[in-house]
Amino acid sequence: MADAVIHLLKKYTLNEIQVKQICHMSGFHRASWFRAFRSKHEAVTYKMRRLWEQWCDAHNIEVRDEFTLDNAETFFQYNYEIRDTLSLLYHRGLMDDLSASIQSILYQHQHKNPQGAYSAAIHSYALFGMLYAWTIRDFDISPTEMAAILRKNCN
Repeated sequence: MADAVIHLLKKYTLNEIQVKQICHMSGFHRASWFRAFRSKHEAVTYKMRRLWEQWCDAHNIEVRDEFTLDNAETFFQYNYEIRDTLSLLYHRGLMDDLSASIQSILYQHQHKNPQGAYSAAIHSYALFGMLYAWTIRDFDISPTEMAAILRKNCN
């Protein structure tokens, strides 16, 4: 169903997309939609998380929910590979959904650890900010250069 939302975004804004269109395209019933998602925004956030998980599986990435300067290039490489989807989200005004997906990935096991939660907040917002700027600039530099900029600014 989340795949259908992303596909429909190529033609419609999120507000224009109707649940019946999503269900028709995905082959699921309306009841399945409402059991799975509370909103179309939630479906977009879910899809972005799933893309990350699938990419990590395909690239044998073990550490998926923590950020370090050592894995910065991995993060930017992934986002470079899905740049068409990121551009679509940007042009449809859905970058907040991307931010929510990054936060949910980095926060998933930090909620009980205050230090971890604050660290995850710093990383998720910094990464999102860089990703937002990179998307606006149409991915004008390489993932390696993005990681270098991040490392330089974190020292």
